Amino acid sequence: MADADAVAGGSDLGKRTIVGAVLAIVAIGVLWLGGYALWALAAAVGLVALWEWGGLVGTDRLRLIVALAVLAAAMICAAPVYWGTDRSTLAFLLIAALLLMLVPQCGKLAWGLAYVGTASIALLFLREQPHGFGLALWALALVWATDIGAYFAGRAIGGAKLAPKISPNKTWAGLVGGVIAAVIAGAAVAAIAGLPMAAYILPPFLAVVAQLGDLLESWMKRRVGVKDSGKLLPGHGGVLDRVDGAIPVLILVAALIANGNF
Repeated sequence: MADADAVAGGSDLGKRTIVGAVLAIVAIGVLWLGGYALWALAAAVGLVALWEWGGLVGTDRLRLIVALAVLAAAMICAAPVYWGTDRSTLAFLLIAALLLMLVPQCGKLAWGLAYVGTASIALLFLREQPHGFGLALWALALVWATDIGAYFAGRAIGGAKLAPKISPNKTWAGLVGGVIAAVIAGAAVAAIAGLPMAAYILPPFLAVVAQLGDLLESWMKRRVGVKDSGKLLPGHGGVLDRVDGAIPVLILVAALIANGNF
């Protein structure tokens, strides 16, 4: 994400653009449908992202399978026919992640389980709210805008590095470009969907949160010396590479709404 580690050359841009557009169309379509279609997509993305997380933290296959089974169980609980996005579902996930932390060499994997799983449930929770489609689209759109704005501003302007020891190609110009793009996209979606004033105020802060999510994954990749979390998406790397910024944003927005602060 952001003014990506893949600044490697314009030849990749066409592929990235086509794949990115297809992913966005699919995501918006499924978001519109909601219900079981969105639940299935959220579960699938969460499971693949956790698989890739396990690879980045060096988890052995058995421990990773256990974590994936826990996440699958939590997402089954999150299905509309069962607990849905009731607090009981999140409690089950977090308690299971806490127990997994007690298992030797599972601490980093358990954090990933809690982090990725909470975001998957958060997306379903947002879609269930009044103006749910617009609200969930707003959260995702500002992350996508942050990604695009940071990428092009970083390439066009360059300048001082944002975090050279973590992600050498990210710049302060990219961060500013991402924030500006998020403000524009957030305001546009908020206006069309009739969202409350918070939807106009939060985008610059959430853009920074998205960039921090991206930096977290960049740090993880740098520690193990890989460019991408996976190879599933041509021009983009892995699923975790695509959702790294959305994960903390979805969690934070859902938490604000759940506590009546949105």
